[in-house]
Amino acid sequence: MKERIINQAVKVFNRKGISKTTLRAIARELAISDGHLRYYFKTKEELVLATFSEMEQEISSFAAGTGYSAVNVQTLVAPLTGIYRVMYRYVFFFAESSSILETFPKVYTAYEQLMQNRRRMFLALFEQYRREGVFEETVDDHLFPLLFEQVFILSDSWVRYARLPQYSHLSQEERIEHYVAVTVALFLPHFNPELRKEVSGWLKQVG
Repeated sequence: MKERIINQAVKVFNRKGISKTTLRAIARELAISDGHLRYYFKTKEELVLATFSEMEQEISSFAAGTGYSAVNVQTLVAPLTGIYRVMYRYVFFFAESSSILETFPKVYTAYEQLMQNRRRMFLALFEQYRREGVFEETVDDHLFPLLFEQVFILSDSWVRYARLPQYSHLSQEERIEHYVAVTVALFLPHFNPELRKEVSGWLKQVG
């Protein structure tokens, strides 16, 4: 039942927004009583935190696939595409992230922990890329924290931009592909010449 509630909550949050959604409204759509729902989630914060945790688990399953030994366009693009599809499915969180983090302290704490975990993972990955020649040897590791922050800001914001009217002519998959390309392009100056050429060719195709 908890999974059913979380899945329905995501749909309602996406449709109505967090602030306009009550637990009673979600219970009504599930054809259960408000009390029945509150047996599993006593407050809206608990439910929002559960949806955030569910999203994070799905994202983590793709993030684990970013450390390929043989790096090429596909091994860069595939996990990022999977992550961005998950994020689009939980669009409410990114559309209302500031409000959600200000309103629900437990979600804010979980988000801070997520950011720290992601930072450690990406910095280790960047160092691995340099050791294995994916990045050029001349790349200064002092750039890695800045590169991580660029990636995090972009990945945390792209869903809002993808929903602007200027992209209304694009399908969901086309929007995802576009922002995967925007993200991958951040790494382009740091790749070795061979990978840079391959990635540049892919960016031209999808651009």
